[in-house]
Amino acid sequence: MAQDLTPSPAPASAEAPPTDATAGDGAPAPRAATPMDSRLLWIAPALGAIYGLLIRLGAAWFGPWLRSHGYTHEVAGVMSGGFLVLTPVVMGMLTIHARRREGCSWLFACFGPWIATFMMLLGSMVTLLEGAICVVMMAPLFLGLSSLGGLLMKLLQTLWDLRGRFVGAVAVLPLLALLVEGPMAQADAWQSIRQTVVVEAPPARVWQEILDARGIRPEEMPHTFIHLIGVPRPVEGLHRQRADGEVRESRWERGVHFLGRVTARTEQREIAWRYEFAPDSFPAGTMDDHVVIGGRYFDLGETRFLLTPLDGGRTRLSIEAHYRVSSSVNLYAVPVAALLGEDFVQALLALYRQRAERPDPRPAALARAGD
Repeated sequence: MAQDLTPSPAPASAEAPPTDATAGDGAPAPRAATPMDSRLLWIAPALGAIYGLLIRLGAAWFGPWLRSHGYTHEVAGVMSGGFLVLTPVVMGMLTIHARRREGCSWLFACFGPWIATFMMLLGSMVTLLEGAICVVMMAPLFLGLSSLGGLLMKLLQTLWDLRGRFVGAVAVLPLLALLVEGPMAQADAWQSIRQTVVVEAPPARVWQEILDARGIRPEEMPHTFIHLIGVPRPVEGLHRQRADGEVRESRWERGVHFLGRVTARTEQREIAWRYEFAPDSFPAGTMDDHVVIGGRYFDLGETRFLLTPLDGGRTRLSIEAHYRVSSSVNLYAVPVAALLGEDFVQALLALYRQRAERPDPRPAALARAGD
């Protein structure tokens, strides 16, 4: 009788070979990438950016809305720790949480939130919530803190199975911080900048250029970072004698104008003034409200020019400028203001040096100034 060569079925108790759903050790195997995963690489940051824009709107409208409903305490605004610190941290956390099912690497947890940050900052400019000056000032802080939030969420996901209630509680933290931070007094930090340049011209020549700086052309100002991000350039600065004393009338681009009341003057040696700003000194749209000079968060004090004669008909020209920064995040705001202020002062020194060293177009006026 012929032998049956048909293989017998495997016993029911035999272990099945690994499939796509399981690995050899029984653990779930990594799922193959799909087009949806690629889209989620952008969807997750987009959700973080939308959240950041909503909190930006809330930081501006939350206080007035509460006051209209009888809330009498002060509510912190955009220049607060609740917005500038907590918002980017939570943006990073939400960006990584949105990819919890697909998972992400530690590298993405660190730099993925940057996509959300750039989208949020760009959206703030497109919707006119912020101008270029504020966006540039906020960008380094937001990028660093969003990375911190992303890494923190990645760490928490490796330790616990986070539920929706936890994420919801985290999302409202910036708005709650605005309420708590509001009654706290903002710190006023008075700072000073002193820069010096040597001018190949006598003090009388330099003095004349300081008192009569008219017709400043854009090409006379060096290319500086502060003007690149949108701060108007000076157009003229003229000293006039009025009934109430000597003043310096300053005009900048885009209709900016203000006074400097002279507080000290030693002919061809020293002159100082303290700024005075009118309600229309900065027309709407010329500078962001959060960095407008003479406003709640930033102000200029006294500016002093010092001229020291040197050998060979040269002059050491120094500018000493005092300014105030007022915010809940002065640890970050003060060095940023110092960076921008030094950039502006260096541009002024370069302007006066260039003008004083060129052939004098006003010999008669200069001769009178030297008498």
